[in-house]
Amino acid sequence: MSQDIFSDIYQTNSGYVDEIFQRYQENPKSVGLEWQAFFSGFQVGFSTASSLSTQSDHYLHLLDALSQQKKIIGQNQNTQGNILSGAQIEFELRCAQLVVDWRAFGHLNAKVNPFSVVQKDAHYHPEFVKGRFTSLELAQKTKAGMIANMPEMTLNELIEALGKKYSGTVSAEFSHIEKQEEREWLYQEYESIFLPVDKDTQLKIYQELAKTDALEKTIATKYVGKKRFSIEGADAQITACNSFMDECAKLGAQECTVAIAHRGRLNFLVNVIGKPLELLLAEWEGKPHDGLLGDTDVKYHFGYESIQTTRNGYKMSVSMPFNPSHLEYVDSVVMGETRARQQLYYSGETSKVVSIVFHGDAAVAGQGIVFEVAQMMNLEGYRVGGTVHVVANNQVGFTTDPVDSRSSTYCTDVAKVTGSPVIHIHCDEIDLLHNVMTLCARYRAKFKKDIYIDLVCFRRYGHNEADEPTFTQPLMYKKIKEMPSPYESYGNYLSSTGKFQLEELKSIHKDYRSEMNKVYDKVVQEKIKIKQFHPLRLAGELSRGTLDDMLQPINTKISIEILKDLAHKITLIEQDFHVNTKLARIIVQARQAMAKGQEPVDWGMAELLAYASLASEGYSIRLAGEDVQRGTFSHRHATLVDAENGSKYTALETINPNVKIEFINSLLSEEGALGFEYGYTITHPNCLTLWEGQFGDFVNGAQVIIDQFLAAGETKWAQQQGLVLLLPHGLEGMGPEHSSARPERFLQLCAEGNMQVCCLTSGSQLFHVLRRQLHRSYRKPLVIMTPKSFLRSPWACSSLDDLAQGCFKELLDDARIDDATKVEKVLFCSGKIAFDLLDALEQETYKAYAEKIAIVRIEQLYPLAHEQVLSVVSRYSNAKLFWVQEEPKNMGYWTYIFEELITHHAFENLKLHYIGRSKRPSPAVGLDKAHQTEQEKIIHHALASLNSYEV
Repeated sequence: MSQDIFSDIYQTNSGYVDEIFQRYQENPKSVGLEWQAFFSGFQVGFSTASSLSTQSDHYLHLLDALSQQKKIIGQNQNTQGNILSGAQIEFELRCAQLVVDWRAFGHLNAKVNPFSVVQKDAHYHPEFVKGRFTSLELAQKTKAGMIANMPEMTLNELIEALGKKYSGTVSAEFSHIEKQEEREWLYQEYESIFLPVDKDTQLKIYQELAKTDALEKTIATKYVGKKRFSIEGADAQITACNSFMDECAKLGAQECTVAIAHRGRLNFLVNVIGKPLELLLAEWEGKPHDGLLGDTDVKYHFGYESIQTTRNGYKMSVSMPFNPSHLEYVDSVVMGETRARQQLYYSGETSKVVSIVFHGDAAVAGQGIVFEVAQMMNLEGYRVGGTVHVVANNQVGFTTDPVDSRSSTYCTDVAKVTGSPVIHIHCDEIDLLHNVMTLCARYRAKFKKDIYIDLVCFRRYGHNEADEPTFTQPLMYKKIKEMPSPYESYGNYLSSTGKFQLEELKSIHKDYRSEMNKVYDKVVQEKIKIKQFHPLRLAGELSRGTLDDMLQPINTKISIEILKDLAHKITLIEQDFHVNTKLARIIVQARQAMAKGQEPVDWGMAELLAYASLASEGYSIRLAGEDVQRGTFSHRHATLVDAENGSKYTALETINPNVKIEFINSLLSEEGALGFEYGYTITHPNCLTLWEGQFGDFVNGAQVIIDQFLAAGETKWAQQQGLVLLLPHGLEGMGPEHSSARPERFLQLCAEGNMQVCCLTSGSQLFHVLRRQLHRSYRKPLVIMTPKSFLRSPWACSSLDDLAQGCFKELLDDARIDDATKVEKVLFCSGKIAFDLLDALEQETYKAYAEKIAIVRIEQLYPLAHEQVLSVVSRYSNAKLFWVQEEPKNMGYWTYIFEELITHHAFENLKLHYIGRSKRPSPAVGLDKAHQTEQEKIIHHALASLNSYEV
């Protein structure tokens, strides 16, 4: 076979040839005699080549040879020695198909499992494939291997080479990736992972494995039987992380964020993140002292940050966010933290801050938040330039076998949702793993996408060290019992190469154990205290805010001249921008009138002015959520869309070019999206970070983030953040799922000044409470029950003076009341119900009660301003006190308010009566007319009765 002809065979326009072939199929005589001759004998071969031409540029060579045949035959030359026979072309095409198939599906038969389990699929087993060819064909030479960068060889040799490369102890899944350039790059780079690793790197890797094992054994012997969720069996994760960070540093990265759940976390904290061992052991000693803040947490939930030196001497900031035992929830947090670092310190440059996430096999397949975070990969408001995901596939989740924990073939199949590559690898292939991780770093740098590594390993002990795994996996743990530690396996391999002496390697491990024992002795003898993590940079500059601090007034005033100037700027529209005609009238023109003081400022305008004022003072703004650019109820319109060309314009971006302004229409996610914002705000305290629920009810979908991070992060981890939640709330006849933001759940979580819960009733209140968030020297989460129907109500409007010269008020007394002695009944309430009551008092039916009833709005539920409430109670000393709410009695605010007032020392003998809905299992009725009937009854009894009432 002529090499020139074969080389030419693999180059031409497959579309052109395919078109001729289709004409031939419809009418053989419609094409030339040479094409008739070819197609009559090689239809199968041609269709294969045509279909494969999209797989690789190499296939285009084959199709070009067909046009060369046309020229030769047309010239009536003696072509016997130049033209490939039909059998030759068919053979080469079958070989080419074999290479492509093996590349795509060889992973199904890979030997990546350390337990040597039965193969999942025999189709790409070398012996099976050989059965598809004759013995003569197996001995025949082929150049089909050029597709996989292999030289000419016999088919037998090609099959063996393909088996080693794609079905060995490492395998790859790239065929699902849509872009050919990306696929070909990956296949090309994949070839390089089989290159040898230099001796110096091998020694460093061994030292890391030895140190990893030494730490586990030190803890195991010093704290026998205690939970540590050891890394043993998946030790290679440590070296994988270090390989990745070192390559990223070569490529210019200066920071790396690392996320992992509790298994192996202690080892990562010390051996990757740089937490001093003595601090870890002090936590193991677990002796409390007066200097500790809050309730703290178990040691394998903590995070840390430090400056580390990579293997090749690069300085890199590495950090690990705190995480509870909710496994994959940290994924979203670390993504938010990564993006915040990129924007805060590197002007959004994604190459400067990289992220790597370590998963468990059962968790990555079973936890929905993984899918949510995966979908963020290319979204403008969430992308971080790609993340490397390493799955410690220990083949058992808690006590559950894979057959019971997923339906997909692999635990990493979520990668295919975003067209991300997957590499499967045996945990003992340490050198290959090093090369794979450098590939990951280069892939992320080039394509800005996620990549997944399925590290098939084992778990040395049960779910924890006190567990007995043989109860549920007796066969597996018989095998595990015989398995050496990874550092031992790698040490034996290194000594077998002749580069290292086994005894010298063993002494390295021994020395680490000795050093760690000395640290332990120091901790015990010197009684070293637990030291809580203090964040670096901006977050480390915050002070600690106490409950008393949170009730102190904060100056949030702003010059009226500056405010008017800001109002003018955010209502300016570029001349060539085409505003929707309806918006031009009801939003743009109305706001321009507000900016001039001709109309009162509504809720949406007050909100935008809060952002504008903070931006003018140097603070960034990030608001994310479903449809936040316009707002679910079309009240915000922070970003306008050109009615003719679809371009977008955000006036707030013109306020201060030195700050970042983002209004992000998020993916349809609560859990992942809120976790992302939490991670963002802990890193960027000088950004007002907000998340808005489309309806407040939907925040239910993020309950783990609320419980474990938002509410408890400070007391567990001494970690401050000022994330703001905007949750539309109010019973308006829209049914059970569009009524309540579940304020009772937030209030149940409130204690020790951990966060603020507000239900605001005017734009000025919103303006000042948002400004207060960043004008304090500390940060606290802020949960705001925001309005829906009364967003445009006159009751919710304010003047520019209210915004400029006012302040936030935790409680709003009834401004209508001139003579408090006439008041017979005080209706304490919060939110929309106050306006329902005020509207009713203007009706003829209830006008007679106007001077006898005071309606007092509690705007900040937690922390409750007891002294202000006491002042109101004292003012209306002759009145009967009621709490009125539209929510069911077992929801909303009643239980919390009753507890706060009745048990507080300042309210001895206070009697508080209830008016509202009775206890219900659902927050609202489903029928609008039923809702209206109930609402009317509540209003009537609140105004016309002196008794408690439940509807």
